[in-house]
Amino acid sequence: MNETLSHGRELKTDTEIRQAMNAKEPILVFQDRMRLRPALPIIGYNDDIVKIADGTTFLRTATSFFTLSDEEKVTYNVSSSK
Repeated sequence: MNETLSHGRELKTDTEIRQAMNAKEPILVFQDRMRLRPALPIIGYNDDIVKIADGTTFLRTATSFFTLSDEEKVTYNVSSSK
């Protein structure tokens, strides 16, 4: 199961979060359509929380996590992981 992450995809499962974390893929964190933090990679997670590179932790049930689309990567000046 070596599925690659698609751009602009919501991360819902442990597998998707693990793939983004291993690829050091910057993610956007949203709560009720409001972006909470800058685009940063995930550095840890468990069943309840996700932790991003600046040390901020988010409840998985209250927030949504997305990989960056190609346009967002240009906006945030993030190079592709491949």
